[in-house]
Amino acid sequence: MKTNIKNYSGITLGLLIGVIIGIAQNNIGLWVSLGLAIGVAIDYTRRHETSRNKEN
Repeated sequence: MKTNIKNYSGITLGLLIGVIIGIAQNNIGLWVSLGLAIGVAIDYTRRHETSRNKEN
């Protein structure tokens, strides 16, 4: 169950950032999609860093 929480944390963080900026700029559709992309990038870098740390 803990691995599922780690998988969604970056996406959740990105969506949260996107919603906040979208509300502030009155363009929520654009920022939700950008927030989702940012969240996926955060998850990718977290997984990539953990795999590097396991190799070393």
